[in-house]
Amino acid sequence: MSALPGFTPISDRIFLRDGAPGPVAEPPSDSAADHPTTIIIFGWGDGLPKHVSKYADGYHKLYPKARVLMVISSIFAAIYDSLEQRTKSMIPIIDTVFPVAADDARERVLLHTMSNTGGIYAAAALNAFKQRHGEDKALPHFLSVSDSTPGGLEFSTEVGRWSRAMALGTAKWFPWPFAVTQGLWWAFLHTVNLIETAVGREPSGKYSCRVFLENSMATPRAPRLYMYSKADDLIGWEDVEAHAAVAQSRGYTTVLERFDNSPHVGHMRMHPERYWNAIERCWKASMALEAKS
Repeated sequence: MSALPGFTPISDRIFLRDGAPGPVAEPPSDSAADHPTTIIIFGWGDGLPKHVSKYADGYHKLYPKARVLMVISSIFAAIYDSLEQRTKSMIPIIDTVFPVAADDARERVLLHTMSNTGGIYAAAALNAFKQRHGEDKALPHFLSVSDSTPGGLEFSTEVGRWSRAMALGTAKWFPWPFAVTQGLWWAFLHTVNLIETAVGREPSGKYSCRVFLENSMATPRAPRLYMYSKADDLIGWEDVEAHAAVAQSRGYTTVLERFDNSPHVGHMRMHPERYWNAIERCWKASMALEAKS
């Protein structure tokens, strides 16, 4: 595992910044009392730690006393690994944030999910929480931020986008043209789809979208902020809005922040002020709702 300044690795794909394992201490009676205590960032597929960590830097400016956990994953693993494997890989997050108490009132968790790979591992973390603390428990959190996710689920119409995303992350490994790399991943995805159909295994993307719409898995206590773009060539804006509409119908408070010209997971880079303002605004709204409950 490569070293990442400011972070401590707690597994082969999870990094911890500015915090120690275990429940946080009782927050001080100042402005930080309404800030997140823990922020969990599920990075996009094949995102390098040094790039994903820029989001941790942004959160540190907003909430300097919050600890940040950052998850780095490959698209290949997100698609190929079983639910059991994905869940096992997220157990260190649960053991770090909720090692004993399944509903520690001192924790104010913010989930930040990026692209479909991030969503797949965020869903695995929800499942890991249940495995550790009981089927009647949903991972406690107060805001869920979805950046460039979720996309469509119909294999025949989405395989082109998925194979392109995988090619973008791996093209540097191969000497041949980009189109060849995408074609190889297209063939790989078709093979995985055939196997999953034959054995009756639920695809990871479908699983993640499904559980994030189930109150028993993803608590409706947490509002949903969707940040997406009409210029995203990997995730259709219509698919994001369709997911948000279903979430709204199932009791989730949803906020849509649509950009017009930013690429896939590029909204923060192109529109940093608007991006972080949206997160801060939604977090404050969530705390206001919690104060009234």
